[in-house]
Amino acid sequence: MSILEITIGSSAPPPSLWTTILTGLAVALGGGIVLFGLNWAREVLMARWTRQNQAGVLAFTVASQIDQFVSKCFEVVADGYDFDPESGQVRDKSGSANITFSDDLPWGVFEKELQHRIRSLPNEIHVAERTLAKSWHDGDGFLLDVLQEREELYAQIGLNALELNNILHKRYGVPLLDRKDWHPENAFRASLKNFADHRDVASGLSGQIDLPDLSPGLSAEELQHRMKMLATDLQNAMGRVNMRKAWGDEL
Repeated sequence: MSILEITIGSSAPPPSLWTTILTGLAVALGGGIVLFGLNWAREVLMARWTRQNQAGVLAFTVASQIDQFVSKCFEVVADGYDFDPESGQVRDKSGSANITFSDDLPWGVFEKELQHRIRSLPNEIHVAERTLAKSWHDGDGFLLDVLQEREELYAQIGLNALELNNILHKRYGVPLLDRKDWHPENAFRASLKNFADHRDVASGLSGQIDLPDLSPGLSAEELQHRMKMLATDLQNAMGRVNMRKAWGDEL
């Protein structure tokens, strides 16, 4: 055997064709997976950024409408009616508050719960107006009673609207309206407390006064006598209420 033959025989064999093909495929597949992952991450981040940006714009738009609605609710609560100086009849000054939202807005960028609460605000107004219409019908048309009930209903709706704006402020950075020294929330809460206190007083009086039977068929003398009894009972009950109030002030 020659030296040349020994040298050639001891060299490494060349790689096979299949090894070269499989190595190329592995490199291409790995590179494809990496590129796919990068593109997927980019699409996810872009979609999230777009959704957050749209939510911020929508939050600002909705909050502006709610601010105007809160102002209208305040008018209903604080200055909803007065009395004619000549006739003494009650007059509606403010009318009812109202708010509507466009269906074309991208509502899907909000969470379902928040979207439902915002879009339910007009429904709360609809329910309030139906309640007032029923009170007008069932109450024989006493306008003052209906207007006072409207004040209470819109005080609660106004509080709900303010709460929604606070949520938009915390989640999407919508700046709260600077109302200076005007605080509608205080007016809404004070109105609701006033109605609650009146109901407590009325409930206490109903348990203290023995109302006489004013059924039809009574003589004029008997009716007059029972009306005097009723007036006396009312006067005594109010005296007890004022006395308790005076005791509370002293304490």
